[in-house]
Amino acid sequence: MVFRHGHVLLVKDRGKHYYSLPGGGVHPGERSYQAAVRELYEETGLRAYKTNYLGSFRGTVSLHKAFLIEASGHVHLKKGGELDDFVWWDMKSYLSIYPHVKAILYIWGNSLTK
Repeated sequence: MVFRHGHVLLVKDRGKHYYSLPGGGVHPGERSYQAAVRELYEETGLRAYKTNYLGSFRGTVSLHKAFLIEASGHVHLKKGGELDDFVWWDMKSYLSIYPHVKAILYIWGNSLTK
C-alpha cells in the first residue's frame, strides 16, 4: 500500500474492471518485501525507500502479504504494459475494487489514513 495525502494508490490490470493494490508474485529466492518493491517499480515507476510489513491476509485464491510502502516519484504506466489505469483513491468515493483488496484496506488502510 502506498498512501499520499490521505489517498491510497490503486491500479487496474489491462482488460479488467476492478482496481487492486500494486503487487504480484515473488520470484524464487526473493523475499516478500523485495517483491513488493520490485512490483511497485515495474508497474508504476515509483521507487520505494521504506517498507513496513503489515501482515498477511488469506484471500479466496492466495495469501496476500501487505506492506506499507513509502515511495518517491510519479506514477508512470508503461504503454502496452499489464496496467491500463491507476487512481489515488480517497477510500470513500465509489470505485470497483476486488473484494480481497477491500478487506485488506479495511484491516490496515483505515488506521493508516488517520
